[in-house]
Amino acid sequence: MWTVTKIRADYEGWWLFSDWTDCIIERYNYETYAEMLDAYRKLITKAKAYYDNYIVGKYNIHAFYNNCELGFCEDCDEDLQIFYSFIVLNNNEVYYNLPIIE
Repeated sequence: MWTVTKIRADYEGWWLFSDWTDCIIERYNYETYAEMLDAYRKLITKAKAYYDNYIVGKYNIHAFYNNCELGFCEDCDEDLQIFYSFIVLNNNEVYYNLPIIE
């Protein structure tokens, strides 16, 4: 089983901090790698058109963001940029070999 999750966090998705699953806002399930990859490509393409900016980091994970979308961090006492990333799972384990999506 393949799953694509979308997270919303005040850090880029490739950091995969221990609480990253608490940040999941969407989840899509697929039976095969081919189905997942096709859907993942479409999600990335759609996100590139929707968000103002994106960066690609470790494991080819994208972090999308809009310039003025900030969240206040009580511990930091400052506003932090909000990022959206798609994390792929294979049988509930993070899949680290994502292709580069142009």
